Amino acid sequence: FMFLFALSPIYGDFELLELVSTWPATFCYAYGCSRRPIPKNFTIHGLWPDNRSTILHDCDVPPEVDYVQIEDHKILNALDKRWPQLRYDYWYGIDKQYQWKNEFLKHGTCGINRYKQPAYFDLAMKIKDKFDLLGTLRKHGINPGSTYELNDIERAIKTVSIEVPSLKCIRKPPGNVELNEIGICLDPEAKYTVPCPRIGSCHEMGHKIKFR
Repeated sequence: FMFLFALSPIYGDFELLELVSTWPATFCYAYGCSRRPIPKNFTIHGLWPDNRSTILHDCDVPPEVDYVQIEDHKILNALDKRWPQLRYDYWYGIDKQYQWKNEFLKHGTCGINRYKQPAYFDLAMKIKDKFDLLGTLRKHGINPGSTYELNDIERAIKTVSIEVPSLKCIRKPPGNVELNEIGICLDPEAKYTVPCPRIGSCHEMGHKIKFR
């Protein structure tokens, strides 16, 4: 008993949760997608338990922790709506569940003492439903198909996230910086937002950002 207890902080402690949402048009342009039609709204990339100083992933978990294939059709439909697996077509994605499995094992397990698998997916969807990222950007005059000041994008998102979001960009082709993902960070219990660490962010790439 003592041994297990002593081990738990290694995989159980995290300081914040980051819900990372992907802009499918950019993701599919950069990495290729089998999913058709390409969703016209932000979709979940993952929910990442994290620490400010070090990025957590592939946490050391007990050997019995594994991904359990989701069979419930209601949950599958809810997940596919908010978290479509863009690299795969619908049926292949539902059958193999590669992205969901990968995100849970790589990131979800870092918070396993607080969120077992069903709670992890449920929480990701609940947070997604709380923040209408596309609606928020549109409300501030930021629409797909144009280029904007990074600060304007960040300012718009902050009207709902309150704290600093994490804006992740890609450069493709060189010289063209595109908004790829938006992260919103919350406390470990997902009760309130907290500032995101600006790691690997658009801020390192330039101030003019294309919103594809």
